[in-house]
Amino acid sequence: MKNTFTLLGPFFALLAFLIVTPSALQAQGLEEGVCRYEDDCLFIEFVAIQEESPTSTELLVVMSAILGESGRCSTIDGLILSPVGGLPTLVTREDLEENDNFIELTVNRALFTATPDVVVASFQYFRLPFIGFEFPIPTDIVDMQARLDSDDPCLPITPLPVELATFTGKATQSGISLEWETASETNNSHFEVERSTDGVAFEQLARVEGHGNSITAIRYTYLDKHPLPGLSYYRLRQVDFDGQYEFSKIISVKAQERSGTLQVEVWPNPCQSGDCALNISTAEANQPVRVQLRDLTGRVVFEQSFLNDDTPIQLTQQQLEGLQGVFILSAEAGQEVTQQRLVLE
Repeated sequence: MKNTFTLLGPFFALLAFLIVTPSALQAQGLEEGVCRYEDDCLFIEFVAIQEESPTSTELLVVMSAILGESGRCSTIDGLILSPVGGLPTLVTREDLEENDNFIELTVNRALFTATPDVVVASFQYFRLPFIGFEFPIPTDIVDMQARLDSDDPCLPITPLPVELATFTGKATQSGISLEWETASETNNSHFEVERSTDGVAFEQLARVEGHGNSITAIRYTYLDKHPLPGLSYYRLRQVDFDGQYEFSKIISVKAQERSGTLQVEVWPNPCQSGDCALNISTAEANQPVRVQLRDLTGRVVFEQSFLNDDTPIQLTQQQLEGLQGVFILSAEAGQEVTQQRLVLE
């Protein structure tokens, strides 16, 4: 989840404080929302209340908000959220779009559990002419109640998920070296390393075991020994013990060209079934070669082994019947492996 939001400066903080005073609330007409609230212009609810540990002095309050876009709702520029035990936070429409409508608020645990309220005010920007300065003017105000001080809370306090600090990749002569580091872990079963040729369709490469629970930094590594030629995309699928999972950001790494003697040329590419020829050269004459064709899920759809005599191999219509799309063609001779992207039409 992204964390893009704007903490109010001193002037805006004072303004936010003034709008949540009893007199201001009475003057502007305070609405109440228990767990969630909805009207013509605003939908907002509590999504999660999380702790780093049971002894942590802070909580992370996650809310989801959607602003209406028609009629008078279109004039609303954003929200000001003032949680008990936390700083006032200004969120614009653009912030909501960038963060998939999620808002994160850090609050003092003792204060918020005693009075688990977040005062939410929609606002419009007032722009001073000539000087170009603008400041938010509150319109409607809602007192959102999480009910942590009752026997029927909106949500239980749950542990924070795995916090991924870094995820990087680097091309080496041995393959693509992936490294990632967690700042903390809670209920972390394992990571699944996934790879893609286009950043959309991913295949699982490996499973790397997690450390369960940790509050210290932990570093992980994985080496993709058989990277795809050219640019590849990688991501992590972090899985909890209860089966819940989250994806990391996607990174791209370009593989180094290997200095071996095994070479494969395919033509034409793209090609139609029955109109594909492979020209394979090896370091030694009559060297055994294995050719495989895999789809983007890693499933082998064609395989052939032979002794290379520099005669082009014809991929027949019978061999490739029904195959269409993007495939990875690999050839293996001794310790050398080369791969190439192949499009069948």
